[in-house]
Order: sequence, then structure tokens, then C-alpha cells
Amino acid sequence: MKELTINICKEFSKYIGGREKGVSEFSGEDFRERFLEENFETYDKINIELDGTLGYPWDFLDEVFGVMAKKHGKEKFWGTFNLISANDYVTNKIEYIVNHSKKEIL
Repeated sequence: MKELTINICKEFSKYIGGREKGVSEFSGEDFRERFLEENFETYDKINIELDGTLGYPWDFLDEVFGVMAKKHGKEKFWGTFNLISANDYVTNKIEYIVNHSKKEIL
């Protein structure tokens, strides 16, 4: 089983932006494309370490995790991603976003 661990603070930024690349630096769109989309089919398990940033805007989390759940389905999302944080608040927000997403029909 191929496994990858991504530490958002160390590998992306301590200062998290908004949803779209054209609107803010360190956006959810940028993170999703560079770190998740690129590795989703390559790794069986992707651990995401969330601690160390100065917080997470809702639109960043929705763009990163909500879009992945909509594209690939909740079951595949939870089977692939493992959220790691000492802060239940951020993981609870992500769980809410993912569990309330509806898979897009392409």
C-alpha cells in the first residue's frame, strides 16, 4: 500500500488563503490541485496533517475537501484521506463539509 503524508503548514503555508487562486495566495484551489489531485490516483492513503497554520477559512476547506468529495464521492474520500489534527474543531468542519457534499455527475 502506497502512503503519503502532507503537512500543510510545512509544505504549503502557515498562512492559508481563500477559495480561488485568482483571489488569494495559498488558496484552496492551489492546494487541491498541487497536492491532492496530483496524488489521488497514485497513493492508496493520503494523511493530511492540519496543525500549525493560523487557522482555516471555511471557503479554503470547502474548495479542498468539499470539491474532492464531490468529484470522487464520500466513500472514496474517506477511504483515501486521513485527517490528522490535535484540534477537533478543524476536523469537525471538514467532516461536515465532506459528509454534506453530493457527488457531481460528470
